[in-house]
Amino acid sequence: MKKVYYFVRPGVDRISPYAILVKTRNSATKMTGNPNFVNPVPALATVSLACDTLEAAIAAFVLNPGPRERSERFQAFELVKGIYLDLCGYVQAASNGSLSIIESAGMEVRKTSAPVGQLPAPVRLLASATEYPGRIDIRWGGVKGRSGYYVFICAGDPNVEANWSQLVFTTRNRFSATGLSTDKMYYFRVNAVGPIGASPMSDVTFAKAA
Repeated sequence: MKKVYYFVRPGVDRISPYAILVKTRNSATKMTGNPNFVNPVPALATVSLACDTLEAAIAAFVLNPGPRERSERFQAFELVKGIYLDLCGYVQAASNGSLSIIESAGMEVRKTSAPVGQLPAPVRLLASATEYPGRIDIRWGGVKGRSGYYVFICAGDPNVEANWSQLVFTTRNRFSATGLSTDKMYYFRVNAVGPIGASPMSDVTFAKAA
């Protein structure tokens, strides 16, 4: 029987601040104590804190819809939306395409009954130093048919495989690595994950943290 592989459908395009708040809180509630999600990323405490901040910002804007309140609501909205997308990436990886597991997190799905073939390695990987201490931004070209990407980091000799470690799983083709040591060189590589497994690794990119 042909396996049907399901993908998380975030559904955050043109979503309102209140709607993303409800969606994110619902998933956090359903994932709490759920044996399918042992160590959620981001941590559910982080998710709840961001939701609390957005809820307060929404209430403040309702009471006084001024420019400062609007800005604070927008910033809290963007934070929660980003956290929800990261949570979707975690659920996708943990579910291995299982409909019941994805739905147990309160998330919507889309499916493919025709498995995508071997995925190509991501290309155009670029790491960029930022003005923020300990932060490096990473971007790469999207891969069609992927469910997400694993980002790997190396702080030593990139030619030694043991020096590499997994940094994050994300559904987006960009990531900001934070908490890095100042004035230290870091190396990064990425691979894509789809219904039949992972792609080859991308080329290596590097940047020095400010």
